[in-house]
Amino acid sequence: MSRTLTKFKVNSWLILTLCFLINFVLGFKHVWSVLVPYIEVDLRISRALVVLPFSLMSIVNVVGFSTIDYVKSRLGLKLTLTLTTASTGLGLILASISQDIIMLTISYAFIYGIGQALGYVLAVTLGVKWLYRTRRGLAAGLTSGGYSLGTLVLAPITSYLVSYFGWRLTILVIAIASIVVMSIATLVLTEPQDDVVSSRTYTPLDILKTKTFYIAWSMIFLTSLIDGFAASHLTPFVIEYVGVGVLIASTAVSVYSSVNFLTRIVIGEVAERLGIYRILMITYIISTLNIVLLPTYRSLPLAYLGSSLIGVIHGTNVALIPLIAARMWGTKYLGSNYGLLLTSATMSMLAGPIIGGLSHDLTGNYGLSMVILAIASATGIPLLYIIRKEITQS
Repeated sequence: MSRTLTKFKVNSWLILTLCFLINFVLGFKHVWSVLVPYIEVDLRISRALVVLPFSLMSIVNVVGFSTIDYVKSRLGLKLTLTLTTASTGLGLILASISQDIIMLTISYAFIYGIGQALGYVLAVTLGVKWLYRTRRGLAAGLTSGGYSLGTLVLAPITSYLVSYFGWRLTILVIAIASIVVMSIATLVLTEPQDDVVSSRTYTPLDILKTKTFYIAWSMIFLTSLIDGFAASHLTPFVIEYVGVGVLIASTAVSVYSSVNFLTRIVIGEVAERLGIYRILMITYIISTLNIVLLPTYRSLPLAYLGSSLIGVIHGTNVALIPLIAARMWGTKYLGSNYGLLLTSATMSMLAGPIIGGLSHDLTGNYGLSMVILAIASATGIPLLYIIRKEITQS
């Protein structure tokens, strides 16, 4: 018995490590901004066209997020992982040799994008399933945190490589690293033999017929809009309200990203001990107050505080989405159900920048966007209360 248990523990932590590494290399998606100036000059295109591959990938991600269980049921886990590895590697390789924006968009947004989406959801759900009985909160935090850490680590590495070797060779290096990591994971990863089956077993079509899905989706979308805003506007916001230069203002982004990563790592375990509902309620209330006060943060330390709290809300939402999905709809179709709920955070990343941009264009400052984002965040609080029973069940 003890030998079997030891083997299970070793396997489960090995699985978790590989899932972490998959999302680490997939964090390259959010390093795109580092490549933008170089691609713009090389392909002789506008800034609006350069960001097109990244923007379209968010739409492709939604398709991958919501279809993962369908693909896996048809191909099996190993073939799905193989497809994910091939799509990720091939997409980046083709992107590195693209001679125009059309080829670059097809390669990066569509080919790499579908592999990136499938890989992310597979990594998170496999990690959670393998440690569901014991450390599911930690598993959710580590696997999603791997993505944030990947972005933090790969951004300076990419910046260094591209300055010496150009953007094409840089993408090729990342492609090779991704193929190596994901190929090893493909050989090792398996479904847990004693997969936990919840008393609630909902298919993706089932959850789309329930009110709780749309309430939970809206809750995460509304409370995550501030993160979408921060992703595009945090640096200019700090410049405008604190009155510092771009280099100093950009350090707020580093603070936000670091806290986001640390939150993902620890919040799942904390939520398992204190309760998901309680953690979300506290986080949403603090986040709403933070948004209201953001325009009054006129010093750099206060700007860092505001940036940190934005990192907390996003890290909390993203890390707890798989646990919320498992609690409400069971684990049998966790991949697609989690993926469907994750689209809420993806859509907030598209809408948040638009809210900030339109507000600044119309009024000349970010005041209007703060009002909109504060109302949105506050609306998430009663929505959370409505589904409190569903997310507190074991």
